[in-house]
Amino acid sequence: MSTGIRDRATEQPTYGNWRLGRGAGLFGLGPVGTIAAFLVMVIAAMMLPVSPLASLVTAVLGVLVLAPLAIRINGRTGFQVITARVAWWLARARRHHVYISGVASRVAAAHQLPGVLARSEVYEVETGRSGVVAVVVVPQSRHYTVTLRCAPEGMDLVDQAVIDARVAHLASWLSALSREPQLVQAQVTVETTPDPGTRLAAEVAATSRPDAPALALQVLNDVVQSYPAGSATVDTRVSLTYTAPPGRSMSHEDVCREVAARLPHLHAGLTGATGAGIAPMSARRLAGVVRAAYDPAAALDLARDPHLTPDWTQAGPVATRESWDFYRHDSGVSRTWCMVEAPRGVVYSRLFARLTDPDPQLLRKRVTMIYRPYSPGEAARLVEADKRDARFLASKKHRPSARDLTDLAAADQAAEEEATGAGVTRFTVLVTATVANDKQLDEATGIIRARAGEARLTLRPMYGCQAAGFAAGLPTGVVLPTHATIPF
Repeated sequence: MSTGIRDRATEQPTYGNWRLGRGAGLFGLGPVGTIAAFLVMVIAAMMLPVSPLASLVTAVLGVLVLAPLAIRINGRTGFQVITARVAWWLARARRHHVYISGVASRVAAAHQLPGVLARSEVYEVETGRSGVVAVVVVPQSRHYTVTLRCAPEGMDLVDQAVIDARVAHLASWLSALSREPQLVQAQVTVETTPDPGTRLAAEVAATSRPDAPALALQVLNDVVQSYPAGSATVDTRVSLTYTAPPGRSMSHEDVCREVAARLPHLHAGLTGATGAGIAPMSARRLAGVVRAAYDPAAALDLARDPHLTPDWTQAGPVATRESWDFYRHDSGVSRTWCMVEAPRGVVYSRLFARLTDPDPQLLRKRVTMIYRPYSPGEAARLVEADKRDARFLASKKHRPSARDLTDLAAADQAAEEEATGAGVTRFTVLVTATVANDKQLDEATGIIRARAGEARLTLRPMYGCQAAGFAAGLPTGVVLPTHATIPF
């Protein structure tokens, strides 16, 4: 009896059931493509008695148009791949891939942020209980983002039961976000950089006495000089993006105050998930984070002297140049990957640990997990539609494959869990690696691929949209699907 109790107590919980919804349709076309294919066949059949040649031409044109919708390349249709390539060619022809700010710019003398963040603004709101909080406003999408800085304890020397409890708190917090009014997106950003040693030096200088023994001072000085070598700084931030309430005419300041008023009740859930304190980020601190991301060489000066931190209008880079598979910005070169496929099967709580661990070969590494929760009504409709589509895809085959049966079981389980109160959330992972020059990109690519393999993630570079992917990984609340349909 005691052995059985001990085995159940030491068993680790597993996590999974991540699935990519597939629409029911013929030849992988989906519902819309299937309807279009039937229309083409009907039109061709009606034209056959009148003009066989016209019927043949109609059928051939229909196949040429619908074929890109049936072809899948890295999770995207051929039509999406062609559209991305054409958009990239047009952007290069208009020189939209080159950005210059400051005195050499034809647009503005300030070093404003490029691309999707060019028109962004920052408002500081006094919340009373939480202090002053910065709210990033993106006017073209009417999105308002507040960022909280976390100090998680990590998983070293922490009991597995405590880790499981934190994961459960995070799951409850994410489920509660689906009921948060006007919430568009939540993202968790884990950024690792080489430790400049400024915090240790400042702490030693503040606590040392000038009349201390010479030997003690010498030991402390040696520690300050040698300890930061090879260590890293890990910063964790949580960003919440809201939209303006519909049907109400409100200024940016009014919406920012309303967003800031919702922060206190969100602190408790995050504290239980991280095991540490949560603090809102001010406008200066947020501008320093963005400035260091675009110019890694300035990070050390900003860490040594906080007074050098610019305001939001000067936080952008001096110059950037976007290429098909990497992004050059001031003193750094970055490549951004996005998740194509989540881990299959079940995983343990430590799966993503190696992906977020520091890598000394990289100037900076930023792992951003983006969550876009469905509302309870949307979630109920979605899981039922997924269950019907999974049953259709499995039943149309004489012998369904193992993947079809697994997908059907996952859809049934998701519907049952949603019916009992679980939330449904869209999520993805963005990984940005920054190095000193483009010659080190191959090494960075090898590192990220190895880390993604350990995390059982399938990543691909964000070809043709490296600048937007870089901005989406920052704690500024860029919602990429929204910016795909509106101008900058």
